[in-house]
Amino acid sequence: MKAEQGDALVQRVLARRDAFAAARDLYVNVLMERPQARPGPGSGDSYRRERSLFVQYVNPEILACYGKDITRGDVAQILTQALWATRLAVLLTDAYLIFPSSYMFELPWFGAFLGGIEPLIREGVVRHTSPTPELTAYQDMKVREYRRDERNPYSAPQRLRIEPDLAWYPHFGKPTAIGIADLWKKALAPEGDLSGVVHAVARAWHRPYGRVESIMAKSPDRLEGQAFVKRFVQRTLPGPVPGDAESLLALFLSAAYLRSYVRDLDTAILTDLPTGPLSCELDDSMEDMKGRLLSSRRLDLALRWLRVDHFVHRGATWKELILLRSSPEFGMITSMLYGSGSANAFRLAIIGASRSRHFDPAVTSGDALSNVAVVADELARMIG
Repeated sequence: MKAEQGDALVQRVLARRDAFAAARDLYVNVLMERPQARPGPGSGDSYRRERSLFVQYVNPEILACYGKDITRGDVAQILTQALWATRLAVLLTDAYLIFPSSYMFELPWFGAFLGGIEPLIREGVVRHTSPTPELTAYQDMKVREYRRDERNPYSAPQRLRIEPDLAWYPHFGKPTAIGIADLWKKALAPEGDLSGVVHAVARAWHRPYGRVESIMAKSPDRLEGQAFVKRFVQRTLPGPVPGDAESLLALFLSAAYLRSYVRDLDTAILTDLPTGPLSCELDDSMEDMKGRLLSSRRLDLALRWLRVDHFVHRGATWKELILLRSSPEFGMITSMLYGSGSANAFRLAIIGASRSRHFDPAVTSGDALSNVAVVADELARMIG
């Protein structure tokens, strides 16, 4: 895949017939300290490898919450982190990596990212999502949402040339803005997630809490179909939002956006990245987020213990990572790491495997598969 930057950005996105359409049901409970039934479809109470991952780690609004600008000096760092994170993300699912179609318009360097993961795209592992597979129709819809934005990334002539067949994942149901609006109105209550913002604004405007709450409750209607992002929301208010409250406002909107996508698409996300959590303070205490927030640090530590970390991050091709994630032993280990299995069991298995002469740092795909199998065998022996 070749992608050129600038006004003539060309993104060549290829997707073959998906070889992984039927995701493996490899959720293994043998390592659980307390056996339980495998969760059914749509369950949010545990990690499931058949659940896709939503690629939020290049989202411009989310990155802005963590002090990163997708258009200036942070681009190289963001792109490097995105490629690093994708190597981990592809290992944590037997399904897809899904990103919103908006990235192809809003991120001027997104072509370089897609070029870096071309083999995943050709295998159908990476997919874009929107209400329609037709990008021209999608662009027309988004032009209206950003119609009052001087930085409207959708108003320019289409800069994308899409080769057949672009892998598309449907995003049906109510629009994301409506889902955010529902959360917005609930969060304005005195004990809600936006109460701190309301209090700060009330002090700055010298108005009672109830009055500010009433004003802010009308923001979704005053948007008149515009995107539910911070800069548009602020224009619906009669006065400025104080600095600290502005940051909280941005964090809430990004969290609501992320929560809406994660629930609608039944996905998980990769968190705890080098630049920050990038989870917008979503956590496992939220009933609908259980098993959906997957720490990159946890997986990276496990890869080091497995002695496959250098291979995964530096030596492996994308096809070799697909092969690694497809092994039943690797699926078993990740299900234990992110499920309710014993972390001590994994540590003991690593200690047992380290005594084996077949457990050296992985250089090849065969080495990596062998190391994973040795640890999985140790786990099986311990529970046998």
